[in-house]
Amino acid sequence: MADPFDPQKTQPLQGGGGPSSGGIPHDLGRTQVMGPIPPFSPMPGAGGVPNFDPKKTQVIPSGPTPAGFDPSKTQVYQGPGVSPAQRPAPQNRKLIGWLVSFTIHPNGVDFRLYEGKNTIGTNPSCDIVLQDPQVSGHHLTLLIRPGTNVVRFKDEFSTNGTLINGTPLDEGTLQDGDIIKIGSTELKFRSV
Repeated sequence: MADPFDPQKTQPLQGGGGPSSGGIPHDLGRTQVMGPIPPFSPMPGAGGVPNFDPKKTQVIPSGPTPAGFDPSKTQVYQGPGVSPAQRPAPQNRKLIGWLVSFTIHPNGVDFRLYEGKNTIGTNPSCDIVLQDPQVSGHHLTLLIRPGTNVVRFKDEFSTNGTLINGTPLDEGTLQDGDIIKIGSTELKFRSV
């Protein structure tokens, strides 16, 4: 026997709803999960995306509008001109500056820097994640001690090294306007 319907929770949608599906009421104002869909089936209405998992957020790639696009539902767009997702402000850590890049996208993208340790690399656990095959998983660390405006950098034994204003350096201090180059990505440091 199925669990009772709770309108305060996300509900799996069984069958077509209504009397033929066991009488589960539908609250269209609440999130409901369509399912089950076999893992080999394309996602309905999303241009045939394989491996659809109805329990996970799906990202619709850029390109033509997929069939079944519903503008009343939340959509995630990833394409040109979209800045990387900003990480939430860490609790009790002051914003001290930004890294700005025009090599990631010609219109520019920016990354916030906070007091404490800020890691940069391709690994998803980094604070700033770059999609550059020449950047190491944990490539560079920027450290700003609380109560100071001194920004220290340290290359984390990366494969391709770090350039500061065109000079290969393993560690040192950043000044406002310095250009950091890691892989093919250039990042300009701007302080508050």
